[in-house]
Amino acid sequence: MEKGRISPLELSVLAILYTIGTTILAIPSVLTAKAGQDAWLSALIGVILCGLLAYFFVICAKAMKRETFINYLERVYGKIIGKIIGVLYVYFAFVGAATLLFQFSDFVTTHMLINTPAEVLNIMLAILVILVVRAGLEVLARTGELLFPWFMFLFIALVIFLIPQIEPDRISPLYEASVRAHLSASLDFVSFAGFPLVMFLMFYPGNMNRPDKTKWNFITGTTLGAAVVGVLVLLCILVLGAPATARQVFPSYVLAKTVSLFDIIQRIEAVMAGMWVLSIFFKTAVYFYGCVIGLAEILAVKNYRFLVIPIGLLTIVFSTFVYPNVSYMAYWDDKYWVPYSMIMGFFHPTSNINSR
Repeated sequence: MEKGRISPLELSVLAILYTIGTTILAIPSVLTAKAGQDAWLSALIGVILCGLLAYFFVICAKAMKRETFINYLERVYGKIIGKIIGVLYVYFAFVGAATLLFQFSDFVTTHMLINTPAEVLNIMLAILVILVVRAGLEVLARTGELLFPWFMFLFIALVIFLIPQIEPDRISPLYEASVRAHLSASLDFVSFAGFPLVMFLMFYPGNMNRPDKTKWNFITGTTLGAAVVGVLVLLCILVLGAPATARQVFPSYVLAKTVSLFDIIQRIEAVMAGMWVLSIFFKTAVYFYGCVIGLAEILAVKNYRFLVIPIGLLTIVFSTFVYPNVSYMAYWDDKYWVPYSMIMGFFHPTSNINSR
């Protein structure tokens, strides 16, 4: 199976980019639609919950010791039931990768390459994901470590350029949203940024070169990634206003269009697009890696690499009809994704620990 080892720093970088993922573009509108101008507070609650979830997954990893996640499930539930539960996680990862391909092509065809067939874009991203996953976990982690400084540079530049556009009055009146609204909005935040972190158990702690030194790296990485999203939620409210943010499908992209610095630096939406493409690539790759490595363990295959291309092709095909349209995607995310991700990313791992 996978013999690659990654460092605590590489784990942190993967956690940051994975947590950000698609959350960076879509979640501001979801939160403001429910909590209005108080969405920043819902995001803050979400950041705290993501940090606590990361600590929870560290506890899960400690219970696994050096076992793989699938082997751990088989030890806890028995071979047959453990494999069945493992299949459910493989499917969770498969669906996650396919939906990210759909969201990638939907964004690009809507805002950038309007006349490009979505299938072409799905194939392009999938090829990159297939190549990096086939190369191994070490290559994925080191690629993240190499590109992460560029991601942070783009993020910091975006924040600086947006400062002149900030209107503090847009965030008032404060504390108008109900507790129920904050709870619903923060759960949406965590369902995209926190619960899917369960996929890290496919290689954490088993593929760490220093597993005893990774605890705070994972927690810090997750919290920082969630904080980046939280900052963008706040900026969307301060610059666009809550009503405008709630109406947009990708408000963070619209946010970047408002940049105008001395009439020289304007409309830097390509910066936001670049940040999002980087983060969605790594999130898709981690999902896909979890799917392939998990399936290989269930099938007792020694080398997972021969599964990469067939599963990759299936993912491309599935991504073309996983959602009939964007409206259904929004409906699914609102009604079903939160409970689904919560079951897979919290309730079931909790039962694993209690069943030991």
